[in-house]
Parts: sequence; C-alpha cells; structure tokens
Amino acid sequence: MTEKKILAVFGATGQQGGSVINQLVSEPAASLPNISQFHLRALTSRSLPISSASPIQLEQWYRLIGSSPDTDTDNNTTNNTTNNTTNTIQVTPQVDFHTPSTLLPALKDVHTAFIMTTPSFTPVTSDDPNSSKEFLAVQNILSAALAQKVDTVLFSTLPNITELSSGKYTHVTPFDDKARAEAYIRSLHPQIKSAFLSLGFFMSNWLTQGFLAPRYDEDTDSWVMRLHVAGGTGIPLVDAGRDTGKFVAAILERGVDGTGEAVLAAEGVYPLDGIAEVFSRHTGQRVRYEQVTVEEFRETGLKGFPESLKDVLVEGYSALEEFGHAGKETGALVEEGKRLVRECGLGELVSLEEFLKKEGYVLGKGPRSKQWGS
Repeated sequence: MTEKKILAVFGATGQQGGSVINQLVSEPAASLPNISQFHLRALTSRSLPISSASPIQLEQWYRLIGSSPDTDTDNNTTNNTTNNTTNTIQVTPQVDFHTPSTLLPALKDVHTAFIMTTPSFTPVTSDDPNSSKEFLAVQNILSAALAQKVDTVLFSTLPNITELSSGKYTHVTPFDDKARAEAYIRSLHPQIKSAFLSLGFFMSNWLTQGFLAPRYDEDTDSWVMRLHVAGGTGIPLVDAGRDTGKFVAAILERGVDGTGEAVLAAEGVYPLDGIAEVFSRHTGQRVRYEQVTVEEFRETGLKGFPESLKDVLVEGYSALEEFGHAGKETGALVEEGKRLVRECGLGELVSLEEFLKKEGYVLGKGPRSKQWGS
C-alpha cells in the first residue's frame, strides 16, 4: 500500500482551517481518488494538552478543540460522516507564523500545505508595503516550506484593491497584503507549486461585526442595515466555516498543476438590499437596507473604531461598489468556483438563508465575538 502524503492545514481551529479538516475527512471527499491520498496534519497556534509525536483519533481532536463536524439541525444527522481510512489526524500545536523554529517541524515531510494567515488590519508604517506583519508571516512560512521541500501550497488570498481601483483606494490593507503575498508565492515557481483560494465576504461577518448587523430604528419600527454604498452593491458571500473545505477539496481533487490557478469561493453574489430581504424572511420581521453618507458611516456606524480601521472599511466598501469584489468578472468567477465544487460531488454550498437558520440567528442578539473571523 502506498504511503499517504501529508497535507498540513494552517489555522486548523479557525473557520477556514477547521472547514478544510471537516471536509477532507467527510465521506464525499474521502472517497475521491486524489483526496484519499492525503493524511491530515492540523497546525494551530493554540496550546493543546497533547504531544505531536503521534497521530490522534479524530474524535479526540474534536474534543480537544471543543468542536465537531457540522450537524444538520433538521434531522440531527452529521453531514460530514467520517470515512477516513485511518480515522486519525496528526496535530502540531503552538505553531507561530513569526517563529521559524515552530514552522520547520510543522512542515516536516509535508507534501501540500493549506495556508491561511490572519490580517492585522493596521496600516503599513514603512515605505515598504512588504513590511506588513502578514506579508512577513507568509515569507516565514514559505521559507520553512522550501527548506522542508514542500511540493505544493494552497494559499487563502484576496484581490489587490489598490491595483483593482488603479490607485484610487490604497488603504484596504487586509486585501492588498494577501495579494502581495500571493504574488510572492507565485514568484517561487517552479521551486514550489501553488494554487489560490480567494474567499468572498464571510456570512459570519453579520454575526461578529456589529456595524453590519441590523439595528432597531424606533422611527420606522424596523431593523436597518446601514452602509455608505448603494443598496445594489453586490457582495459575494460564503459560509467560510462550512464551505471553505469544499473548495479546497475540489482544487486538490482536480490537481494543482503549478500554473497558479485561483478560485473565487462564494455561494452567490448578494446585493445589500437582497441581504436585508434574506434577514427579513428568516426573522419574520421588517429588515431593510439604508444608504447613509460616508461621514455618518464613519462617525456613527464605526463609532469607537481606530481611524486607520475606518479607512479600511470605508474604502473597502467603496471599492466594492465601484469595481466589484474581483472586478467585472466577479459573478462569472463565482459561478466557475461553484461548478468546480459541484463537479467533484461535494454537495451544495450553504446559502445565506440556510446559514442564518443553522446559526439560529435572532435579531438584536448582538455580535457573538469581537474577533474578526479567520
């Protein structure tokens, strides 16, 4: 029997990495020829009460992180029934992007690595944009990957807003940092093969980011979402915690040929007006979208935010309205990504309405976390 290749998953306890692990041990993915060649190694910055010297049972992994594969709330059955031939997973805790001594052992004997890095949401203080904390993290990871002769990396990226807007919007650093990191990874070909996953806006943002959530308006007896852009502005949405893994599995199953393919991951492009309508249907109450001025959004919607983060959000949504998430081809790219998942038989993607149902969303419940999803 051929020994399995190791697939390392960074951010294994976050939304993206956790979804990748859940999906790759699921019955649909594990039955695919290319996916079945991999054995998983979970990489996390968390400190866990285990030794990474030997694999652990998947059940133990889920107990350690206080999570489990997604459960269908309609019939209480687990969607991601494991069919992994070994039913085990390797775990490497306390992996620090900025500590090379933790990255080298984490990537030992790894064939493929799924890499996601956490945005800092802070302005670059140097004249060199590549001095950003996130870009340096990617450099550290790739340095370790090259040293350990990793064959392939799959990087979670985002569009370059400065380039997309021809220099009009230059403060959307969370996007630009990832795009620069993507360009750096591409420059390492043919030393290392690469592919890229560009996720749309997380549906969970409406649960974790208070400025997006509907707020009750006494004057109109309705719930209102307010941003400074038009209601027709389209936003590609993805349930990152459930569906990231479907896109990663589809890319791996199709195979990474080294040309640097990029897949836009989203269930659909929703206009802001349409998002409000979905919230109305789910809650049975009146939810509407209202465009406000830039000044009102900055001073009221983003009250208490650092000025640098206000710049990120104002310019980010302005660029979205004017240029689209990934340019004029955003809609076509979303459909292309969905087709790839469908062709691999990995199931349907979660719609926004389904997401709200799965999460048990209730109006006025408030943000569940002050942390932006990873």
